[in-house]
Amino acid sequence: MNKLALSAAVAALALSPVLSQVAHADDASTTPTYGSNVNPNWQDNFFVDGNLGQTQARAGELTHNNSVFQNVRFGWRWNGIVGAEIGYAYLGRPKADIGNGFGSFSAKPQAATIGLNAKYNFYQAWYVTAHAGYMRSRTELALTAGDFDSRYKTWNNGLYAGLGVGYDVTKNVSLALNYDNYRVQAGNETSPYYVGVGHIRTNVAAYSASVEYRF
Repeated sequence: MNKLALSAAVAALALSPVLSQVAHADDASTTPTYGSNVNPNWQDNFFVDGNLGQTQARAGELTHNNSVFQNVRFGWRWNGIVGAEIGYAYLGRPKADIGNGFGSFSAKPQAATIGLNAKYNFYQAWYVTAHAGYMRSRTELALTAGDFDSRYKTWNNGLYAGLGVGYDVTKNVSLALNYDNYRVQAGNETSPYYVGVGHIRTNVAAYSASVEYRF
């Protein structure tokens, strides 16, 4: 089982108690038991979330453990618990040396994402999060050897999933630590003519800290 499937499975397990409670959360006369973020007013359940961390990529010789990871998401949650999101992720720049330093090959994937997300307070202000969905990635492939430099961009489809744990600092602000996995595809049938690499697939793991603001 690859990392993405494992992340999605764990995300599904994390969402199961959340979904079982959603039916009760929209009853404003019931005292909330899910945490300080629950708000029956749907207009107050929009959020923006920013992540900063590092990625780990594994794609043959493209191995890199400390590329920069950046992610911005905007979404909405029904009763502050489960809803939809859209976002943008920068997944670092894994690089491989060619010919003992004679040249290099690198990939710079970025992705627009759309999916589902959930936030569940399990003890007072402490909470867990889960999200998963579809992404459309754009990857710039670059080959450099001596005076030769060639760059080629491809657009591909993929999936993502992630988990997090955090704390509600205030009613509107939360801090969290997160793990995400992106199933990235890059290249196509014409890319070998430009950078010598065809269609490739890899998992990119991202470890990050995040700040969420609800409004």
